[in-house]
Amino acid sequence: MDSSPSRAVLAVSSDVYRVYLHTGFDFPEKGTVKKWDQGTIKITINPGANDDPKATVKQSDELVMKGMKYDIDNEGTVDLEFFVDKEKGVGEPKLVKIEIEGKISSCGCVDPLYIREVDIVWNQVIYRFPIHNYLSSVCCGSSEKDEPQHGCAPYLYAQSGGGSVNHDELEGFIKTARDKELNIIKSMVPWEREDRVGPICGYVGYKKYNDLPRFLQFRQAWIDAFASSIIEGSSNLLPAVHFNYVSEYYGKALERDFKSFADYMECFVYMGEKVGWKKTDIKDGLKVGHIFQQDPEFGRQIIQGPNSTKLWKVEELSETWKAGIDKIPSHVIDGEDIDTVISDGRLYEIKNSGTLEGVKHGGKLSKALTGYSQTWYVTHADVLLFHSKARPEEEAFVPVLIRLENKNDGEPETFWYPPEDNVPKEDPTYLAWLFAKMHFRCADWGVYSIGTHYVRAHAQNEVFAISMYRNLSSSHPLFRLLKPHFQGIVGINCQARESLIAPDNNAFAQFMSSGDDLPQLLVNCCKELHYDNMVVPTDFETRGLKDVPNYFFRDDCEALWEILLSYVKEMVDLSYSSDGDVTEDTELQSFVQEIVDPGFKGFGGAGFPDSLTSKEKLVEYLTVLIFNVSCFHTGVNFQINKYLGYVPNAPPSLRTPPPKQDDVITMDHIMQSLPQYECALAAMISLEVLGNFSPIERFYVETKAEHKLGYLGENMAVSEEQEGCIKRMVLRMEGLRDTITKRNVGKYLAYNVLSPQNIPITTQT
Repeated sequence: MDSSPSRAVLAVSSDVYRVYLHTGFDFPEKGTVKKWDQGTIKITINPGANDDPKATVKQSDELVMKGMKYDIDNEGTVDLEFFVDKEKGVGEPKLVKIEIEGKISSCGCVDPLYIREVDIVWNQVIYRFPIHNYLSSVCCGSSEKDEPQHGCAPYLYAQSGGGSVNHDELEGFIKTARDKELNIIKSMVPWEREDRVGPICGYVGYKKYNDLPRFLQFRQAWIDAFASSIIEGSSNLLPAVHFNYVSEYYGKALERDFKSFADYMECFVYMGEKVGWKKTDIKDGLKVGHIFQQDPEFGRQIIQGPNSTKLWKVEELSETWKAGIDKIPSHVIDGEDIDTVISDGRLYEIKNSGTLEGVKHGGKLSKALTGYSQTWYVTHADVLLFHSKARPEEEAFVPVLIRLENKNDGEPETFWYPPEDNVPKEDPTYLAWLFAKMHFRCADWGVYSIGTHYVRAHAQNEVFAISMYRNLSSSHPLFRLLKPHFQGIVGINCQARESLIAPDNNAFAQFMSSGDDLPQLLVNCCKELHYDNMVVPTDFETRGLKDVPNYFFRDDCEALWEILLSYVKEMVDLSYSSDGDVTEDTELQSFVQEIVDPGFKGFGGAGFPDSLTSKEKLVEYLTVLIFNVSCFHTGVNFQINKYLGYVPNAPPSLRTPPPKQDDVITMDHIMQSLPQYECALAAMISLEVLGNFSPIERFYVETKAEHKLGYLGENMAVSEEQEGCIKRMVLRMEGLRDTITKRNVGKYLAYNVLSPQNIPITTQT
């Protein structure tokens, strides 16, 4: 007969703690559920409180959760009830410590377990402890229990509710735990040595992705998906490359040129299907193919495509245009005087020449890919665009002058203008203008891919993430605000340095003109980073872009900025009552300082403040970070298949130099300049790898029908007030989604990339 006391008897003399341990993460497309059963979970309530004379609570004994199985690939929960003698005085659960004891084996080492959250019910009150981290057991070979284990911290601390800023913490045991945890994490997230980084964004001090701490890597589902896409892409490219090797062995490799735009369009469908593009992407690419030669489409892609960050209003003509501006034909600017156009604020420019300064021609891998050694030309290319009053609004933004310069070969600059509207497409003047636009697009490909995408939307985000892990305790409210947005950033960048932009493994060198000289291009792009450019309203106003028609990237960015700014202000108000609270927050100040040095030290700090002294500036600063890692990255990344995948619209490389002023351009010349089949295929493979969502992505707005998870569930800000802020933000995002949906009705090519249902909250691709 069981002689143990009944629950009712225990409850009289005990405090009852109901512990809920939440593990795994939601992966809606996963068909199987894996279980973890490699050890015992131990939880201590209020660890260290017994040694703190000012503590109002006491430390519990270890609460042991033994013999259970925990979900890995899907969210799961196990719960147990613990009876703690009231005389121990444990009281309110303010802090928990979580450890794993591995099963007895030859070593005792176990696979890391992802723990989302611990909830404790005590006195009919729920206390939530957000974790969102991996934990492993202390290995039997370890001499110290405080050293990292298998890429994980040896234990995890979590503070209940909304967390707290360090200077507000009154009880020493909580501050001690925070400092201890932060020191361990800081030791696991080192900056790379300054002499190895050079004049680019700082990055984490690990060479290989597999050496990263587990919490900096992707969750397993994304690792599997990324590896699968790389393998599939390589398998699609290898047969074409192998064919060229065999052909060359028997005499001469086959030149697989596209014969015409119609020929390319037919091949585009085949190539898209071959590399696994979605049917919608292929369909959109074909739509672009039908209209890409038109000047209004060129202008539309400047303001609705993936790269409009270098567009500026012309207030005064620079030396760049002095030699060509007087030759602009009258019909190009509707018969108006150029000075009047400038004074009206209707002339705009994009100058890529400075970004490409010193970047050499490419093509070193051309023989391996195509069977022939080729030069892929890096051309300095700039464009003037005109806002016409005479054209329909949707066709009013058009290019009027393109400047090209083959500086690597010492050739003089040339200037190109649109022909008359009635000029046939086979006319050399029409083809020369089309070819000039292609050279601009080719130059823009390199500037976009390394500058706009990698440097601004990836490399600098890694700086933010590293500094957060090193300087903000996981119990700090700003860590809990930022962590969902910084998840995966360090991992994806480490993979990029290892397998996409590494000197000995450079994917861009397979198809991009500027791909052979990425180090120089990377330095040039980092020099252009500046904090002011990331304050969205200020940026568009400074560049004079308020009046550009149909500039949906601007419109959506400004709407998103206002929603996020309001959300961040609400969150900051919960933790900071005055400007003095900001100044006195030592963790925050260290976080801000390390972003400047060593983060952006290589190029003078990029205009980022090295300290914050007001709530207003803190709100702006945090909004900059969150906007950049989510909205900006989305806006510049998730349209690349549509616009960059259709090669004649945006050639990643060109095999002939820019035309001289008196050259007669033919269609044959243009087709022989475009990348061959193998290079076009390599570009489409890379775009497919980079331009798709992670399978476990979280979005600002949930769409269950598309397996898109929402913000709630990934959040670490879990107090009732904080989740109220999140819900209000999501509601405003849903309103913006509806507005964008209505705007796109009837559009030939929809601009919905910045609809909140399409915006991941972090950067994972």
